[in-house]
Amino acid sequence: MGIYYYAVDMSHKMYFSSPDGWADKSPGIYHPENPFPHMVVMKNIQGYYFDILNDCSNDIPPSDDYLDVTEEVYKEYKTRFKDFFEEKNGHIQTS
Repeated sequence: MGIYYYAVDMSHKMYFSSPDGWADKSPGIYHPENPFPHMVVMKNIQGYYFDILNDCSNDIPPSDDYLDVTEEVYKEYKTRFKDFFEEKNGHIQTS
């Protein structure tokens, strides 16, 4: 059991979490090789406003009204920063 984290943009009704194979609860969410925090920064720099919420938050967690964009954001992240890592066995190996 744990507290699961999401990045939620309430104005665009989108959310994402850590991609498959990566921790989405503490302490693994903070690991420097976990792509989740980098994905949040990447999308917020693009003009979105993703807040980091958890399933114990008083704010609105993701619901059926919100679109899960985890795979799209992770794909964009890997494409944009392909020179900085390669993925092996489900984990990022920095060069």
